[in-house]
Amino acid sequence: MVGLVLVSHSRSLALATQELVRTMTGPALPLAIAAGVGENHAELGTDAVEISEAIRSVQSPDGVLVLMDMGSAILSSETALEFLDEKERANVRFCPAPFVEGAVAAGVTANLGASLAEVGAEAVGSLQQKGSALGSETVPVPAKTNGQAASPAHFLRLTIRNVHGLHARPAARLIGGVKAYQAEISARNATNRRGPVPLKSLSGLASLEILQNHDVEFSASGPDADAALDKIREMARQNFGDPPGSGEVPSKIDHDAAVRGKTAGLVPISGGLALGPVFHQDAAVIEVPRHAAENVEAEIARLREAVAGTERQLEARRAQIAARAGAENGGIYEAQILALQDPELIDAAVRTIADDQQNAALAWSEASRAVEERYAALRDPYLRERAADIADVGRQVLAKLTGATAAAPGPVEPSVIIADDLTPGQVSTLDRERTLGVILRDGGPTAHAAILLKALGLPAVVQARSALAAVARSPQVVALDGTTGKIWLDPDPETLRDLQSRLDRQREGERREREATLQPGATADGHRIEIFANIGSAAEAARARESGAEGVGLLRTEFLFLERESAPTEEEQVEVLSEIGSAFGQAPVIVRTLDIGGDKEVSYLPRAAEANPFLGVRALRLCFARGELFAAQLRAILRAGLGHDFRIMFPMVADAADLDRARACLDQAHIGLKEAGIAHAWPIPTGIMIEIPSAALQAERLAAQADFFSIGTNDLTQYTLAADRGNPELAPYQDSLHPAVLRLIDQVVRGAQTRQRPVAVCGEAASDAAASLVLIGLGVTELSVAASQIPRLKASLRRQTLPALRKLAARALDCASASEVRALVESQR
Repeated sequence: MVGLVLVSHSRSLALATQELVRTMTGPALPLAIAAGVGENHAELGTDAVEISEAIRSVQSPDGVLVLMDMGSAILSSETALEFLDEKERANVRFCPAPFVEGAVAAGVTANLGASLAEVGAEAVGSLQQKGSALGSETVPVPAKTNGQAASPAHFLRLTIRNVHGLHARPAARLIGGVKAYQAEISARNATNRRGPVPLKSLSGLASLEILQNHDVEFSASGPDADAALDKIREMARQNFGDPPGSGEVPSKIDHDAAVRGKTAGLVPISGGLALGPVFHQDAAVIEVPRHAAENVEAEIARLREAVAGTERQLEARRAQIAARAGAENGGIYEAQILALQDPELIDAAVRTIADDQQNAALAWSEASRAVEERYAALRDPYLRERAADIADVGRQVLAKLTGATAAAPGPVEPSVIIADDLTPGQVSTLDRERTLGVILRDGGPTAHAAILLKALGLPAVVQARSALAAVARSPQVVALDGTTGKIWLDPDPETLRDLQSRLDRQREGERREREATLQPGATADGHRIEIFANIGSAAEAARARESGAEGVGLLRTEFLFLERESAPTEEEQVEVLSEIGSAFGQAPVIVRTLDIGGDKEVSYLPRAAEANPFLGVRALRLCFARGELFAAQLRAILRAGLGHDFRIMFPMVADAADLDRARACLDQAHIGLKEAGIAHAWPIPTGIMIEIPSAALQAERLAAQADFFSIGTNDLTQYTLAADRGNPELAPYQDSLHPAVLRLIDQVVRGAQTRQRPVAVCGEAASDAAASLVLIGLGVTELSVAASQIPRLKASLRRQTLPALRKLAARALDCASASEVRALVESQR
């Protein structure tokens, strides 16, 4: 750890500053003072000999940072170096930071295990942060480090809008997003005045407890400082990858019935009824060996291999969950992977092996427990729940080091699992055939395990400890309602018959949904409505087909371009698109061309900063600016579409001129392939996304050029109501059932009908139970939704008639607000 020396003319000032630093860091930080002269150091002045002794007292391989209060203290410190030998002087740095603020910033940063350069940068940056907090401008001062000038710091201050602040997943994306930049970056929570910490450690960032509407200051120095801060600014505009309004915490419900009808306080997290015998899922016990390391280097190598193996395992789980429950839920494992890569965690374990000759398992156990305790000590309950993720990855590495099993065996027959808590790793490996439902004594509604249980469709409740403790003995049979939060322990015969009847009705409903899934989408009176899937990967294509998708209504090709260092080649795109085509055979696959910008960015396509990226150079506009990139994608789609029913859709079309230009690019791609003798699909149907009001208002004209329309209700709503969908404060405006939006959709349908063009909806409104009914009534002929929504949507349509839905839509157009429309729909159901 970097040592810190405070040189001051005043002993009182030095002691007070030392006390202030200690309150932030605790006793572990190597910290010494050299202050005052004369008897009992009572006189003002500095002593070079005392300074040299202070430096020696905190010497370490990581170096020593010296802060001085004023003028002659610098001269005394420089003289002090002459009393040190060459080896002692080599790693001593003088820092021109403000004395008190710099000492606190340096102490906190050093205490996190940062490098000497990082500690110095944070000390220098402390004055800028103070200026930002006071709303004034300060000039970055280059730090002098024993004659060497450091890069000046650059600063960014922004407000976090994420519902749960920088919790694990957005924090992971933030750290991962700036990892490639050549810059030393730190973050400080200006609202609660925590930090700064280096932007390298997930646990370090978590210690700042950055919540929604907190102001955060970022400091960067180095060649890529400005670029790194631009990246952070852009990521913040996108909520660091969190969808607007995501992660809302369900309110805790007071229930008038639980254990035999008399216990309250359970929290429902995943809907559905479950009934069956109890299986108590206990945590696997891993015995940690305590012997000394016989070979330090071998133990360190063993640790690194165990970490790498666990990382590969987590990546496999991420892919598995993404395929079963969508990419967003698979993203839970991104945070776990970054937690595993946390340099603070790994370095702490390595230091323990090297310094204390502990074996790798014991060193890792202590290091991971320390990070887990840091999370558990946080005040915010949502952030505190992330301690379970650290415990999860910690146990997995420990299992590899000891040869133990990270999770205890599950049930051998269909059962309801009761456990204290479950980790994401345990949830992802649950046997769906043998797990009827889950009751957790502890846990929380926003824990990653709870999110995965919901994504996998397993009925579940949490916070059941008091309910389970209310009975004298362990239950043999249990039922739970994951929608209301009720549980029944050893229900009496009459209750059991009632529960079984309810369960039979639930299963019958699920059976009808499965049957509807295998049938074409249609209303009860036989009006055909195509139900397509929105997908964003080859894995999702297979899942969508199994769920009853009649085609792909929206293939988001961005997945080919994201999470990589350079654009995919034409051949790479052909390979993946062909795989998706094969999954759907001759069923339609609507391929949307690249929609980058707005809430999606890639590092290798840098763009000038925009005040509002949603109104900027995005989607088709970006493709026009990157002609060769666009041409390669169009060629790939045409080649992969050979033998399949591929259709091309252009996003962000504002008017006929945009469509003319896009079709000209497509014609050029076709001509180039034809001249090269490369087989490809031609002609190919071409349509547009309707997401800009100007396109909706010109639908009749555009219908003369486009073969089909697909309405993106998310963007159409935000543009119509002038409400950024990335701003959670404007969430009440993000309702596509607003009459103004419905009137635009009505105009699109009427314009399309003049040329007999089909109209689809691929935005979130398509899967909204109320909105989907109004959309069909307005004349929409295709709905494209997430694969998991298809069975429910098809079953819902088969309970409706087209004349009734047309009457409903006509009345909705005359409503005054979205809430009024929703009330109308509810009254008709």
